[in-house]
Amino acid sequence: MVVHVDLVADVLRLEEQMIMKAVMEWARVRLVNLEEEALPLGRINADAAIIRPISMHRALYAASSYEASMVFTVNTSSTILYAGDKMLSYTRLIAHQIPVPKTYYASTPTAAAKAGAELGYPLVIKSPIGSWGRLVVRAKTPEKLAEFSELRRMLPCIQQRTLILQEYLEINNTDIRCVVVDGELVGCVARKARRGEWRSNVALGAATKPYPVDTELEDLAIKAASALKGFFVSVDIFETKSHGYLVNEVNGVPEFKGFMKATGKNPAAELSVKLYHKLHQ
Repeated sequence: MVVHVDLVADVLRLEEQMIMKAVMEWARVRLVNLEEEALPLGRINADAAIIRPISMHRALYAASSYEASMVFTVNTSSTILYAGDKMLSYTRLIAHQIPVPKTYYASTPTAAAKAGAELGYPLVIKSPIGSWGRLVVRAKTPEKLAEFSELRRMLPCIQQRTLILQEYLEINNTDIRCVVVDGELVGCVARKARRGEWRSNVALGAATKPYPVDTELEDLAIKAASALKGFFVSVDIFETKSHGYLVNEVNGVPEFKGFMKATGKNPAAELSVKLYHKLHQ
């Protein structure tokens, strides 16, 4: 029996090309470009869909569209929603007893000021929606927090007006990115921010290198992925002196070019194998 797998994207990056190549070894793969194609709700013929749009909401709606036709999706709309919205991510992770940085939700400048007084300075301010380090800033004083809160208050989107405030952790401008596929850890890399930058996103110029995995780190990455029911995710983790490992983020449409360059491991191949076994159970 021929297996039909759709790869859904809006930009065909290296990651999508590698996933297609790996899955084509055992399935008939169709590229669905959301820039050009509409999805017929409830009338999509496929055995599985790999959801890869850059836009979080495009990915969310695409996954939902396939699920309306009872198609197995990687990842599900629920995973994409809870991973793509940081506010929802933290609440889900905390509910599953996954350690995260001390975090507050604030909807007004007044509420943000009270959270700042509790957290102390400097502190980190995030928007619920955003990738590659965008809309993540560091406020060193109450005055800077007030300025940023007032600016965000004027933005049109409710998510952009929402403030997530977190303690600033001394982690040498480095975090750990781990890739998890179907409950198994593929590996981890350390991401070190470039000179003059404190955010450790590869998109902002961070350097990557292999990171030695211990049992505690492996268990935490797998548990974080499980909390969001992720089939194929990356988990960003801080290693702190005072609190040990803390989960910072889970990515529902993970990029892995930097991971692959540092480790020599191919997450696309791992995903292909796991998806094959999932569909042939």
